[in-house]
Amino acid sequence: MKKWISRIASAVLTIGWMTVIFGFSGQNKEESEGLSARIVNGLLSVFTKEPVSEQVKDTLTFFVRKCAHMTEYAILALLILWVVVSWTKLRGRKAVITALAFSVAFAATDEIHQTFVDGRAGRVYDVIIDSIGAFCGLLLCSLIMRCKKAKEKSSDNSRVMDN
Repeated sequence: MKKWISRIASAVLTIGWMTVIFGFSGQNKEESEGLSARIVNGLLSVFTKEPVSEQVKDTLTFFVRKCAHMTEYAILALLILWVVVSWTKLRGRKAVITALAFSVAFAATDEIHQTFVDGRAGRVYDVIIDSIGAFCGLLLCSLIMRCKKAKEKSSDNSRVMDN
């Protein structure tokens, strides 16, 4: 029963997150820029009381937008990894590579989707940025899992030595 709950939860959350990404990509240019401007203005109000030039705002907006892309896809890749591990027998590198491949494919289709939205364009470099985000999310997960396994192994070895 627990296995099916994990499977259903992984699928529902992954599809939900893909829908969120699709929704952001479906925003027209003005909506998308407005959201970015609100985030940048909020950050600036927290970190400085001094006026900021438009060039600095533009640079910060670019940075915020690209970090958002990377974060969206890091989360997506981890959710897809959960689906792969829950629904298939793939584990380890094969599961990670499969999750990365699906994330990159979704990034590409998402950019194609943007070509149909007013004022938006599909860009290859956005697919690359999304893919880097997915890779970083999966790399971080892999590193955490390795550290966890090393700690467990170390703990098991110390127990054996204590006995």
